[in-house]
Parts: sequence; C-alpha cells; structure tokens
Amino acid sequence: ALKAMKLSAVLSRLFFLSTFWLCAASAQATIVQFQTVLGDFEVNLYDEATPETVANFLEHVEAGVYKDTFFHRLIPGFILQGGGYYYEFDEGKLFSIEAKKTVVNEPEFSNRRGTIAMAKRQYNPNSATVEWFINLSHNHTNLDVQNGGFTVFGEVIGDGMEVVDALAKIN
Repeated sequence: ALKAMKLSAVLSRLFFLSTFWLCAASAQATIVQFQTVLGDFEVNLYDEATPETVANFLEHVEAGVYKDTFFHRLIPGFILQGGGYYYEFDEGKLFSIEAKKTVVNEPEFSNRRGTIAMAKRQYNPNSATVEWFINLSHNHTNLDVQNGGFTVFGEVIGDGMEVVDALAKIN
C-alpha cells in the first residue's frame, strides 16, 4: 500500500509504494501492478522492444527493491518520479536505493502521456539504474531528443492514469 506521511518542509508528503505485483507474464507482455492508497494501477511493459530495460526493472521488482519506496519528484504537468529512495519504518529514516548496474539506453518509443521511462544522469545516455518516471503530459519534443532520448519501457493501462493524476495533485 502507498502511505502518505509528513517528513519535512521540503518533502511535505511521501507516497510509499509497498508492493509491485507481477500480474501476467508471457512472451508478448508483462503487466506490473502498482498499489497505492489512492488506488492501484497497472503498467504494461514493452518486453520485446526494450528487453534490457524491462529485465532491469523486473529484477528490482522481484528483489523487493521498490518496497516502501515513494514518488520523490513531481513536476506538475511533466513527470511523477519514483524508484530512488525508500523509507525504513523501524529506523524512521530515509535511504537512497543503491544503484547496482546501468542499463543500455533503448529509446524505441516516444515519451507520451501515460508512458513510464527510465531516469538517468545528465550527459550520459547509458546511465539509467533504478529510478523511473511516469509522463504526465506528452513530453516527446523534449525527452525523445535530450541525452540520447529517455527509454520508454511501458505504459499505464486501463483507467490507471486516473490514479496517477490523483497522485500528481497531492502536494
């Protein structure tokens, strides 16, 4: 479940992603469910077109790396970003998720509203690790060309953008 709590003036609310569920897997598609207090939403991953990126993301999901993570960056009308930090409830502390390996950039799809893409370091197209973002708008004119393009590796399906939009309205 996604939980909201007040930590500081800078991070007024943290939205925890305690569970990602691998809903379906086949040679054609993998669907991952994000569970939040504002509702669940599913993301269809582009297994065949972005295999390295999907494998990296699923490795983190299956290892439980995203447990108790939260959306740490919101730029209204642009992106909602997660996967970079987790909160240790027993210690009452915030920690960075350790980046293990980088992923080769696979910019096959356009950064359109509802797609999920990997975040990366500036001036290094092949620097994506654990952080990802959901496009809140059509960001293709910027993100498809910047830094070698940002790898879109899936898209929110069904009515999931209603949940994402609700999350993006919380400040």
